Amino acid sequence: MALVWSSILILVFVHFAVSQRYVPSRCGKPTKYPDKQLHRKHLQRVEFNHGEIVLYICAPGYEPFAGSRTSQCVHGKWKTLNMECQKKKCNALGDIENGRYDQEGRSLGDKAIAVCNEGYILRGEGVRMCTEKGWNGTDPICEVSKIICSAPAVANRLINPGERTQYAPQDTVNIICSEGFDLIGLPQVTCGRDGQWQDLPVCSKVITCSAPAVANGRIQPGSKVYKPKDSVDITCSEGFDLIGPAQVMCGPDGQWQAFPECRMKRITDKCGPAPSYPHAFPRDGSSRLKEYRSGAYIRYKCSIGYGRVRGSTIIRCQNGQWTKLQLQCERKKCGSAGEISNGHFEYTGILFGDSATAVCEEGYELIGSKVQICRDGGWDGRSPVCEPVHCPPPPEVKGTEILDPIYDHVPFGHVLSYHCRTGALIGEREIYCTKTGTWNAPPPVCKDIMCPNPHVPGGSRMRGFRAVYKFGNTVTFACNPGSRLIGESFVTCGPDGQWIPKLPKCV
Repeated sequence: MALVWSSILILVFVHFAVSQRYVPSRCGKPTKYPDKQLHRKHLQRVEFNHGEIVLYICAPGYEPFAGSRTSQCVHGKWKTLNMECQKKKCNALGDIENGRYDQEGRSLGDKAIAVCNEGYILRGEGVRMCTEKGWNGTDPICEVSKIICSAPAVANRLINPGERTQYAPQDTVNIICSEGFDLIGLPQVTCGRDGQWQDLPVCSKVITCSAPAVANGRIQPGSKVYKPKDSVDITCSEGFDLIGPAQVMCGPDGQWQAFPECRMKRITDKCGPAPSYPHAFPRDGSSRLKEYRSGAYIRYKCSIGYGRVRGSTIIRCQNGQWTKLQLQCERKKCGSAGEISNGHFEYTGILFGDSATAVCEEGYELIGSKVQICRDGGWDGRSPVCEPVHCPPPPEVKGTEILDPIYDHVPFGHVLSYHCRTGALIGEREIYCTKTGTWNAPPPVCKDIMCPNPHVPGGSRMRGFRAVYKFGNTVTFACNPGSRLIGESFVTCGPDGQWIPKLPKCV
């Protein structure tokens, strides 16, 4: 039993020791507040020990109100600061003789606006602000105004309750027109320094046109009242003809301009010329007549590119009117324009008037018409073909060998490799036939390129000693004892007959 209790005590001790080990003992930077700031003696520190205390002060424009000014680091956390700061306040403003201050308040940043009584004008600062040092500026004064404006003389306006009969310069009045009148101009006017109102508006009588009435006709859009420049469309009832314009406008004088009328149609048994229809036309020669007797008929057929779907092709003259054509025509279909080996067609559609454009695959060129149009009898023209692109044999270049066989017509994409029998190869070692039937680059040339004897004073050639140096030959240098190499020890004879990089120096 004693052994059990001993084990429990050991476990409790170990748990306590481990938990204490991981309790943080340091705090980071103290908490920031919008109306408070850390005392300057703590600003440079980034870490604080357990138990340390920091001091806060109120931010500029604020003053202490209540609570403790300190916060303490306890086990890695800062205790909550209960210090309270309030905005600084300015003293009450003095009175303005023959005027007053309209204030937002007396806290820092608040404004006070000076307002003079009726008949007085302001001299001095009209707006003052509460700052850390108190109200800025000085008290203005209200002087008797020698210049006044009488009440605004605007006919047909509403008189506001409490409206004055006299106004000082810079005073403003809002003008509202009586019912049935529109305001022409700005609604707010200001008393000028000359005793005159600036830019007085006008209350103009509202001009309207009454709803028009057309016997045996209809008006759109319908309304009880119309303003100048409003317009209406007029249509006549069945059996009546419109005499005059189909659209009329309300004039600036409140009268409709050039109003039309609907007159009864003249009754006759005869019909006029053959009516026109989209995608169909008369097929009879007699359709050119200007007048047809009752019972006459005209036969229609579909226009070119359109085929009949359903409906009668005949219209008849009955009681002076042509019957409605029932014939329905739709655009003819051409279907597929066919297949192109090593290419394809791109369509705008397959109906009459649409087009099909032939496009060859890369490395092939189009032989024949590129675009075909869907006509009345199908796709026009013959289908084109896509033939392989070939390049001409490359020109022979003296001193070079082509490692691949040469054909009379080299196919697209074929690559030729060149080799020099003697000398250095200048240009592209490999060229290929492009999709345009041309070589991507001119063939290379073979030249005997020599570099000057590489002499380095104070040094010697360790490798690559030759009597003559050609393109691609290399030399390795080393300086004599007591000298230091400046530059690269390994150089190569370049295609321009110069050593790459430049020869080193021994100093």
